[in-house]
Amino acid sequence: MMQLNTTILILGAVAFSVVGQLFLKSGAQHLAGAGRLDFLLAAARDVHVLAGLLAWAASTVCWLYVLRVAPLSRAYGLTSLTYVLIPVASVYLFGEQLRRLHGVGTVLIIIGVACLLYGD
Repeated sequence: MMQLNTTILILGAVAFSVVGQLFLKSGAQHLAGAGRLDFLLAAARDVHVLAGLLAWAASTVCWLYVLRVAPLSRAYGLTSLTYVLIPVASVYLFGEQLRRLHGVGTVLIIIGVACLLYGD
C-alpha cells in the first residue's frame, strides 16, 4: 500500500489536472470565434487559459514529487481518475452529454483504480 502522503500528492496531481482541463475548455470557448493569430494572442491574455496552464504546472510539480518515491507502475494508473472526473464535471459545467457506453467505460475505470489501490 502506498504511503498516505504519496496518495495525497497523486490525488493533488489529478485534481490540478482536472481543474486545468476545465479552465482550458472554458478559455477555449471564450476564444471560439477568433482566427489563428487572434486566437493565440487572446489565449495568452485569457484568465481561464492562464489559470488552466497554472493548474497544469501545479499538477506537474505534484507528479514530480510522486515520481521520486512511488513506483510508476502503480502511481500512473491512479491518474486514470482524470478520465472519470473530467467527463462528470463537463456534464455539470458545460452541459455536455455522456452516452451510456461512456458511462460503462467510466465504471470500468473506477473498478480498475480500486484494483490498483487494494491489489496489495
